Amino acid sequence: MEKLIEIDINNKSDVLEKYNNSKISKELIEYLINEANFLYKKDTIIIKININPKINLDIVNLLNAGFTKEYLCTIKSHLKNNILQIILFFLGIFFLFLSTQINSSDIWKEILLIGGWVPIWEMIDLELFNDFRGRKRKRILQKLMNSQIIIN
Repeated sequence: MEKLIEIDINNKSDVLEKYNNSKISKELIEYLINEANFLYKKDTIIIKININPKINLDIVNLLNAGFTKEYLCTIKSHLKNNILQIILFFLGIFFLFLSTQINSSDIWKEILLIGGWVPIWEMIDLELFNDFRGRKRKRILQKLMNSQIIIN
């Protein structure tokens, strides 16, 4: 099945960043990602751009560069999450190990036990929710990079 996304561009400020006229607007990229949000794996995307003839821009290359940049940012975010998960896991294991080594005081043992489980649960939270959103975003960006762009 095909999903058609229509964009109306009336002036350059709709396409380009406010402070850098060589980059595509982040708002436009986010709009396209939100529009392509509910797709199945076999669906294809067609982006139809209705542009004012007075605007002289290479929108296809700008869109592809914006999609590629956002895809690379998503991969970097995924790598940062993985590193954070490893750090949280070892921190939790360290506190749990310390709680097993203390025999004298019950309160410190319980504090270290709770302090060990909190980073482990945070690690699980990152894996279940942030990684899921990141994988979905990467899949959408791949579909947008492979989409057909029609300019009117």
